[in-house]
Amino acid sequence: MGKGFAITSDLNLGKMLLAGYARHCGKAADAGHTETAQSNDKKKPKPLPKLRVAAITNDTVATFASLAYAVKAAPNSRVVMGLIVGTGTNATVPMKLDSLNPTKRKALPNPDAVDTVVVNTEWTIRGTDKPLIDLNIKTPWDLMLDAKSDAPGFQPFEYMTSGRYLGELVRLVFVEVVSSEAGTDMPPTLLNKNAIPTRFLSEVAARLSHHEVTQELNSRYPGTDPATAYWTQARVDALRKIANAVQVRSSALIAAACVGLLGCVKELYFDEDTRDKPLRSGMSGQTDLDELVIAYAGGTISQYPRWLETCQSYIDMLVDSVTDGSSTKRVVLQEALDGGIIGAGVLAGMAGEIH
Repeated sequence: MGKGFAITSDLNLGKMLLAGYARHCGKAADAGHTETAQSNDKKKPKPLPKLRVAAITNDTVATFASLAYAVKAAPNSRVVMGLIVGTGTNATVPMKLDSLNPTKRKALPNPDAVDTVVVNTEWTIRGTDKPLIDLNIKTPWDLMLDAKSDAPGFQPFEYMTSGRYLGELVRLVFVEVVSSEAGTDMPPTLLNKNAIPTRFLSEVAARLSHHEVTQELNSRYPGTDPATAYWTQARVDALRKIANAVQVRSSALIAAACVGLLGCVKELYFDEDTRDKPLRSGMSGQTDLDELVIAYAGGTISQYPRWLETCQSYIDMLVDSVTDGSSTKRVVLQEALDGGIIGAGVLAGMAGEIH
């Protein structure tokens, strides 16, 4: 979904994976490699081990499962969500069956056998930007990026928050702001879509000194007049300020979505009227709080400077300011290293017991 390819509705993915893998197992693998191995006078590669596909999952569910397995639930701490913020973003939560829509409950293979299911929310999919529109959070640059994306309107929340799009948002803002200056031509390379990668913002603009950033910008996006340096201190500062604002907003939106989702599954309870309630600066300072742990993974949340800290600070402010009984709970972001791999293993190990 959103990856640029389609799978037919009647495809048995498990069988297809096994069939493709089986081509490289046992005698078939040996036969396929014989000619190459002999021509290169090398030892034949060993055939791959036979596998049984026990579980198929996505990265968000696997991230949740990995940390829920690794960090044993304690009286005052448990894993309540899986979160991915990388190239894209998504979240997973356990949900009580009585909170599910009846049509969803009917779709379960054995609804009477469980009281909780793990829900892959796909929280960035078409239609999820309604609150962003209602609250006037989307900017003209968001609308422009969405309209010019490969799939307009398909993943609106992702276009505002994830690593694939942050660099393009910064470029759109910078080009519009600086184009208003008279007498200076924009570097031609900056006019190209996706000319500023998010990795550049993370590894250069957010980390290096002003002098080093200026050198990188002159190299990547040279001006049209060789006699005059395009990247003045004011323009470098403007780019870095825009990049910081886009990063902070991304962190804040993900924080709000996390707190909102925990409210949906009744891990948090909100005051009746929170719309105009001011945010407080952080948690109340108590140390005996119940911890609700969000297992996270992804390059943006893990590697973009200050992204994680900013997101955690907004989560703290929201929980402390807009929830009912907020003095008893704290929501904590905790990394699930290699969660996509470990979580798949955990689910595979559980498959026999589930069935």
